[in-house]
Amino acid sequence: MRKVIKGIGVGLCMFHLYTALFGSLEALQQRSLHLWFVLVIAFLTKPFFKKGKYTLWFDVCWILSVCACILYIFVQHEWIVSERFALITPLTFLEKILAIIAIAAVLEATRRIVGWSLFIVTLVFLVYPFVGPLLKGILYSHPVKIEELLDFQYLGTAGIFGIPLGVSATEIAVFIIFGSVMLQTGISELINNVAYSIAGRSSGGPAKIAVVASSLFGTISGSGTANVVTTGTFTIPMMKKIGYKPHFAGAIEAVASTGGQIMPPIMGAAAFVMSAFSGIPYSNIIVYGIVPAILYYTGLYATVHLEALRAKIPPSEVKPNIWKTLRDYAHMVIPIIVLLYLLFSGFSVRFAGGMGVITAIIVAQMRSTTRLNLWKILEALENGAKNLAMVGVACASASMIVGVVDFTGLGQRIGAGFMELTGGNLWLGLLLGMLLAILLGTGMPTTAAYVIQAATVVPSLIKMGLLPIVAHMFCFYFSCLSLITPPVAITAYAASAIAGSSIWKTGWTAFKIGLGAYLVPFAFAYNPSLLLIGSVWEIFHTIVTAFLGIMCLVIGIEGFLWIPLKFWERLIAVGAAIFLITPSLTTILPGVLLMMIIFVIQFKKKKSNF
Repeated sequence: MRKVIKGIGVGLCMFHLYTALFGSLEALQQRSLHLWFVLVIAFLTKPFFKKGKYTLWFDVCWILSVCACILYIFVQHEWIVSERFALITPLTFLEKILAIIAIAAVLEATRRIVGWSLFIVTLVFLVYPFVGPLLKGILYSHPVKIEELLDFQYLGTAGIFGIPLGVSATEIAVFIIFGSVMLQTGISELINNVAYSIAGRSSGGPAKIAVVASSLFGTISGSGTANVVTTGTFTIPMMKKIGYKPHFAGAIEAVASTGGQIMPPIMGAAAFVMSAFSGIPYSNIIVYGIVPAILYYTGLYATVHLEALRAKIPPSEVKPNIWKTLRDYAHMVIPIIVLLYLLFSGFSVRFAGGMGVITAIIVAQMRSTTRLNLWKILEALENGAKNLAMVGVACASASMIVGVVDFTGLGQRIGAGFMELTGGNLWLGLLLGMLLAILLGTGMPTTAAYVIQAATVVPSLIKMGLLPIVAHMFCFYFSCLSLITPPVAITAYAASAIAGSSIWKTGWTAFKIGLGAYLVPFAFAYNPSLLLIGSVWEIFHTIVTAFLGIMCLVIGIEGFLWIPLKFWERLIAVGAAIFLITPSLTTILPGVLLMMIIFVIQFKKKKSNF
């Protein structure tokens, strides 16, 4: 079975590399073949029963059923895309059966490999068209026949094979493969040792190493959970060893790893979906994401630093040979440079990703420390395929959800209700959008949470006056932050398993540590200069005041600068942060004044203590 999974996984990766470099198939064919691969991997890697002699046969039946659904699309492709009329030409009995099987297979794979949350949400949306006529208000929808829903979901590129799955079948696939190959070369050694050299020698070194290493690792992974299990396995034990409490060590790693999804150039899978929904080139999205990502990690680094000063945490005892590390691994930066060059030179995202993979394999052969033989390459492709299976299945479910929203007109009605509920007030709209993003992200993959918002919340925010990229980035950002927001903080739970700490305590500590990040989307919503939009002067002073605001917020939350702050001093610091993070002519001066008051008070107290 292991060999079968490996063979299918390698086949999936080779298919995507070939289509990335030499041109993809027609949309429906590309997406359906991609779906076949990810569903088969899902059914083989996550069996229905953990034990039992009938398990394999049960899963084989699922796989054969999926084969029939995809094979029909290929055999009848010309008729489906050119001759039949969607929602007009009646479905045959066979097409009805295959449509039901396809929907059921995606749901079952979602339940197995993603979890119950997305399964239940998708199922609710699939049932909605038949319940909608019984509801009132914005939830009311016109009666829908089951044959129409089956037609819409199966035979075309609007349902299962919609935009989210399309992005997974092209851009996301090659970038996941790229990250897997880069990790196989041992680039994590370079990332870890560079992080040691940057931050390991200062107070609280291991915690700062976690922040720096996770930010660097995020440039190639784009996954919060992957960051935790990769960097957390060595940073969390180090943090515990020098005095950090287990739940605090786990929380630091969780927040640091979550930032991987907003760290250019890879970012998270949802960023590719954002490009498809908004029509904004991915190379532009990378640029827009630079400052928010730096603000995120600046706030986290400052939090760790102040906590280390307060608790008098010593530096790291480990002193790696950075020059040896650079000699052995620095050449693996070349694939990232090639990737960025191709992206900003106007080449397609999937071609840039495909060339990045090829470059990584070639460059890895330059040193024995990174050299990949055939078996290591196959292992990297297998790991990439397994990671892609989860993303692909989640995107298929998200496609069905978006299909229902479009098919029933629910998105437009929710948008109208959103506007009516907020009265067109941008502040209320942003607040409601934040709550919805976090709620959807509770136990649901970031991509799926973002896709639902792109179909419902984003249009409303644009109507309220936000630029399209600002509205999309706002929802994307909070979908990522849901990973550290209790009650279901996925990355915090993964980190707590490594730290051996309480899940609940780790989750709430992560929420507190990352609190500054929750203000960043509001900052660029009110001032797009943080996304590098506007004049040079606007961008400059907005970035400066935003960084000062983040620092003030961290001081207020931590309650420490040089010595502990009193409660009223913390309130002043938080007030200064709010004024500075949303700068205008009326808020900059009060913000700077409040900040200076805190610094003067702290400096005098520190001086008197000596």
